[in-house]
This record gives sequence, structure tokens and C-alpha cells, in this order.
Amino acid sequence: MPTAKHTDTSGVQDDPTASPVPGRALLLDWGGTLMRVMPRWMGQQHGWTDEEPMPHAGEVLCSLAAGWRLALASNASESDEGPIRAALAPMGVGPLLAGVYTWRSAGTPKPWPQFWAYALRDLGLPAHRVVMIGDDWTGDVWGATQAGMSGIWFDPPRNGNVREARTAPRVRTMRDFRELPALLAELGFEG
Repeated sequence: MPTAKHTDTSGVQDDPTASPVPGRALLLDWGGTLMRVMPRWMGQQHGWTDEEPMPHAGEVLCSLAAGWRLALASNASESDEGPIRAALAPMGVGPLLAGVYTWRSAGTPKPWPQFWAYALRDLGLPAHRVVMIGDDWTGDVWGATQAGMSGIWFDPPRNGNVREARTAPRVRTMRDFRELPALLAELGFEG
């Protein structure tokens, strides 16, 4: 089993001018959430770096980055952290990621508990301080909420059709990334 690099959340830093590390995190799925689904690409760096980002994802996440740690949680099994960050760099998100957690790095896929434990250990945060955002109800939202996190199901309209929104005490449905700040506030994460 891979070992996570434990993040110190004690607030003690070597650089007194550095900003404090936010004590909460947004975990984001990759394909279908941050970037369009990439069905035709298999393997490491085989064209998926040219896929289109989801509308408004970059601008919204960049605006939230001062108050949230951003991290990727993906079932990518062939890609390493570097190429994933490079694929997300054009939307401004790649350099902001506090962590990149994949099936390959965690040694198990979402929604298995070991995947979430690996990400939480590396972030150094308790589950109730983390929100998972993804387009796969079972793999992203259900799995994360079973691990104690909040979840936001990203379900944009498809061909003009909108499915029923799913909500629960720790779950919301998002159709457009511009809704994210309000949904986080609904979940109890102010500011």
C-alpha cells in the first residue's frame, strides 16, 4: 500500500510571511468534472491534455483557492501526478492542487474506503472538513459520504435534459460550477 505524505495542519510554518494552510479541502474528480469525459484516450498522456475544461470550473476554483485546499481524486490508473497537473494547468488549477490522488497512487480505486483514507491521511484533515465534487454518484459522492465527507454531485444538463437533484444532510447537486460557493455555504462551509 502506498504511503501518504502526511501534511502538518498545526499551523506552525517555517516562513512567517506565508499564508496559513486552509483547514478544509475540496477533492475534485477529473474526467467529467474538471474536464470533459475522455473516452477515446487510454494510457499516459495520449491526447487527453487537449480536452476541454468544464465551463467556469477554473475561474470558480481559483477564486476559492485562498480559503480551500484543492486536490484531485481520480480513478486514473495509468497517469502520474505531473501529466495530470499539466493537463489542468491551462485552466489555472494544476499548480493549486495540494494533492493528486489516483487509483495508481492510492493502490485502490474510488469508492473503496482505502482510497479515501489515503487522501485524508495525506491532506491531514478529518473527513468532516472535506467536500468531494464529482460526476459519478457512486464512485464520487456515495463513497466520499460513506467515509464521512460531504459530497457535491456534479450533474450538468445533458442534451438539454436535467435529472432530479439529489440532496441529503451532507449532499448537494451542482449543475454549473458557478453554483459551488452557495452550495458550500448550504453545507455549512461559510466564506
